Amino acid sequence: MQTRRSRTEHWRDSLAEVKARGGTIECTLDGEEGGLTWRLRVWGLSEECVVVEAPTAFGHPLILDPGVRMRGTIAIGQNRWDFSTEVLSSHGDTLQLKAPSRVRRRRRVARTDLAPCPSGLKLRPLPSGVTGAAAERAWVALASGGEAADPALVRPVSAPPISVQLANIGVGGVGVIFEASDAALAMRRGGWWIEGDLPGGGTLVASAELVHRHMQSDRCLYAGLSFRIGAGQRQRRHLSKLVEEAAKRLQYSAA
Repeated sequence: MQTRRSRTEHWRDSLAEVKARGGTIECTLDGEEGGLTWRLRVWGLSEECVVVEAPTAFGHPLILDPGVRMRGTIAIGQNRWDFSTEVLSSHGDTLQLKAPSRVRRRRRVARTDLAPCPSGLKLRPLPSGVTGAAAERAWVALASGGEAADPALVRPVSAPPISVQLANIGVGGVGVIFEASDAALAMRRGGWWIEGDLPGGGTLVASAELVHRHMQSDRCLYAGLSFRIGAGQRQRRHLSKLVEEAAKRLQYSAA
């Protein structure tokens, strides 16, 4: 308990520790319908500001307006400390955040702290015979069909959907949380078909590959999924624009 209290009181030392080991902090844009979370590398620390890498959408930096409020999280081991901050400036690949006046230890890890998408994403495991190209053709058919398109007719898999929570999005993929009851399913290798609404608006439809995962203390499983992008650039441009627009809507609601 003394160690946790010490870290809470000396949060600046914890941030310096994260920076020294090349670590990241979570930065969240909150909105009424959820939020977007990025894990951003800490590049600098002063009395006035914390300098982190800029949030991105498929490798392209997102420019956030000065004054936009964000929520930061320092994670060390199983312990997390939250703080409120705001954007001071956003230039190229760097983002300057106002240094917090204090931090608050998170006493219980809840999914709402991970900026979930309230409507939930739906994941379906892709059969081994479904290639990335086949999944992209299905995406094109679905994206071109408008609101009248029936996803069941074009998605390349008929498996029952698994509901997950959206933890973060950007840099070419998503981080999701599987419920403890579904954690065993997430241990499989191979591709996944993703459908669902993003916080702030927009519908995500994509195929992805599970690239890393870890079990949380509540027995839920965090999984990082990398989007499968075909040879064509249409889907990449669409997904990049989708994430960028969601971030813009959230930053205006947070300002």
